[in-house]
Amino acid sequence: MLKKFIFISILLCFVLAISSSCFALTPSDETIYEGIDVSNWQGYIDYSRVKASGIDIVYIKASQGNNITDPFFKVNYNNAKANGLKVGLYHFLLARNDEEAVQEAEYFSSVISATSPDCKLAMDFENFGNLTREEINRISSTFLEKVNELTGKEVIIYSDASNARDTFGEELASKYPLWIAEYGVSSPSSNVNWSSWTRLSIFR
Repeated sequence: MLKKFIFISILLCFVLAISSSCFALTPSDETIYEGIDVSNWQGYIDYSRVKASGIDIVYIKASQGNNITDPFFKVNYNNAKANGLKVGLYHFLLARNDEEAVQEAEYFSSVISATSPDCKLAMDFENFGNLTREEINRISSTFLEKVNELTGKEVIIYSDASNARDTFGEELASKYPLWIAEYGVSSPSSNVNWSSWTRLSIFR
């Protein structure tokens, strides 16, 4: 089943101003762009039907860890582009220290090197194991900074509401936009780190 989300602002793809001084989460803009989040779990996707359904943006999983390329990455990327959809790319981070974060940033950057994404590159870090909050934030920062350095492209953090509030810190929020997932609500929960958001909703 495709995961369908609503981008509240195309600013995700270009420029999004973030202020950590405001405690309430508000949408970054009122313009709505619909999209889907895809990986190998969805199998083959008919992107002509996706386009015809009104979808604007496809966020595609490119890689995971330091040696796994999503097996449907290239076909998803090529077919989404061929059908005139805006494309974003994301990496599923598994690093447990700074060295591994750099390795994963290098791998992600290598995997996507021949692509031309329309949207900011996304970090999906949710498998924390026994890492402390400090370690999670340091690893995240290391990965994001390295990806930006290697690709020259802006980056964004994908997170659920609880991790955006309790795990990721103000320093990350001051530098990187938030692509937030919180289901069954019209707006995300209050957040002391980010003041604006781009909503991800799933419709089944």
